[in-house]
Amino acid sequence: MATLRLDGIRKRYPNGMTALHGIDLSVADGELIVVVGPSGCGKSTLLRTVAGLESISDGELMINEQRVNALEPAERDIAMVFQNYALYPHMSVFENMAYALKNRGTPKDEIRRRVTDTARLLDLAELLDRRPRQLSGGQRQRVAMGRAIVREPQVFLFDEPLSNLDAKLRVQMRLEIRRLQKRLGITSVYVTHDQVEAMTLADRLVVMNGGHVEQCGTPMMLYAQPATRFVASFLGSPAMNFLPVAAHRDAVVLPNGAQVALPDMLSAGRAATLGIRPEHLVEAASKPEAAAVLDVTVEMLEPLGADTLAYTRLPGLDEWLVVRLDGAHAAREGQRLSLAFAMANCHVFDAQGMRVPVSNEASVSLREAQ
Repeated sequence: MATLRLDGIRKRYPNGMTALHGIDLSVADGELIVVVGPSGCGKSTLLRTVAGLESISDGELMINEQRVNALEPAERDIAMVFQNYALYPHMSVFENMAYALKNRGTPKDEIRRRVTDTARLLDLAELLDRRPRQLSGGQRQRVAMGRAIVREPQVFLFDEPLSNLDAKLRVQMRLEIRRLQKRLGITSVYVTHDQVEAMTLADRLVVMNGGHVEQCGTPMMLYAQPATRFVASFLGSPAMNFLPVAAHRDAVVLPNGAQVALPDMLSAGRAATLGIRPEHLVEAASKPEAAAVLDVTVEMLEPLGADTLAYTRLPGLDEWLVVRLDGAHAAREGQRLSLAFAMANCHVFDAQGMRVPVSNEASVSLREAQ
């Protein structure tokens, strides 16, 4: 069992590029932290600095309150699971799982006990004599996890371990990883670019952008209260809709000319963005207390079974306005819809992309543009 703490971790390369800009992060004993972000945001570099595969330029890395900056990877008592499995093709499943224990000089009886117990845990007991080429992708990933588990490390690191699997297998393995991590109680850091994976696995979620931590918290907190427009746009499928607005007295003007009252939030003339998730846009007739009504035209539909995504056009808005509709009552392409939303479900971001808290007293009345 272990705690992990990063204090001001920076990573600068000899060419002057800075990949990590002072990362502060604490991982509690037994917690599963998921680090998510687009390609190039620094998430894999962060994981590699924890593993010892990348040197740390500044800051301190602490495991169980012991500074480990100068320790070699093998001395940190960390196990890492990679996206490409990294199995030895000439070794059996048993030999792959036992390899690190043999190198440590672990007694043979202890090696057999650990490998057998772990294989049973991962449903690999019948596959111990096979070579990696005889296994499916999911089985190979379980072997890679088993090789990490038998070491009984203080910290697990996962580097996009499911990215090479098909969609159905990813869902199965995601559930398996979550079940195992909770059962074993091992402190874990999991890196992915898949926001669905991130939302479903994490105790806490870390969203990275350009080498910075953009926001950290529980998945639902980040989904419901994104601190920045970047976090709001990254979490959620489909992504949040963004409407450029301009402050006018005690209201903001929407692209279609309607005004929504937002007293004391933005200075007059100030530009901002209103964010609305697709599931929070509903037909106006069902929401008489709406903050505003948006008359749109349906241009394209994506039937998903229970839901249908409607890609619509709003006058004055260049981007799609995406709406999640009930699949049984979906619209038609070319149909006109009147959509409504409540301010309680909206997010306001200033010109710098920072969240502006919506006042509890904000009016939900619609006024015609003057």
